Amino acid sequence: MPVLKYFGHAAFKISSPKMSILIDPGIINGTPLVSEDERVNVICITHAHLDHFGNAAKIATAQKAFLVGNAETIEKLKEEGAPAWLLRPLPPGESFIRPEVKVTAIDLKHGPSKSSPSISHTAFIVEIGRVKFVHLGDAATRGLLDQWSIDVLLIGIDETETFNPVHALQAVSDLSPKLAIPMHVRSQEEIEYFEAHLPIMAPHVKYKRMEAGEELLIEWAAGTEFVVRPVTGVEP
Repeated sequence: MPVLKYFGHAAFKISSPKMSILIDPGIINGTPLVSEDERVNVICITHAHLDHFGNAAKIATAQKAFLVGNAETIEKLKEEGAPAWLLRPLPPGESFIRPEVKVTAIDLKHGPSKSSPSISHTAFIVEIGRVKFVHLGDAATRGLLDQWSIDVLLIGIDETETFNPVHALQAVSDLSPKLAIPMHVRSQEEIEYFEAHLPIMAPHVKYKRMEAGEELLIEWAAGTEFVVRPVTGVEP
């Protein structure tokens, strides 16, 4: 049964008893969101912006964790001093597989949706413990993700970098995950709009806004019931 931990901004760790995957351990206002002492096996980076790749090279070096990302991001991690033997470029549509975990790369344009493509951007599908997570990074489009059955959708709500709240609502409605979790939130007005309209746009989708340091246990109980409960904190 996977545990999802939130560090703030777009940084999450998904853990099973034998494997842990860290995604986008950014640096915000000069401060790393994730300590180099955080125990991880795989680090996935959606793109080469500081608020997403952060201190990933240092964490990977300290933990001997594999670094997974697109070619542009891998080059940036090389420049940051990441050991070559830990680097795993992952082209769109291909998967990185370790015991108990499968990570698949999806090529999605960095937002906002009106901007020209200026940086390579990869979303990740993480399959672990029979639960399928999708981390959209700074994507402002859902692409062909509606072809997948998604359990947990980690979606940015920030019209300056990723989805604006209206488009985020449409994406959640179209993708129909079991659980939607917002990230990359900068505006209280935007998140309040999203939360007010989500029950109307996607009444079947569970919702949880996580706080930094919060952890959720997520599982398919008895193979048929999707269960979300706190490891610490308040019941979602």
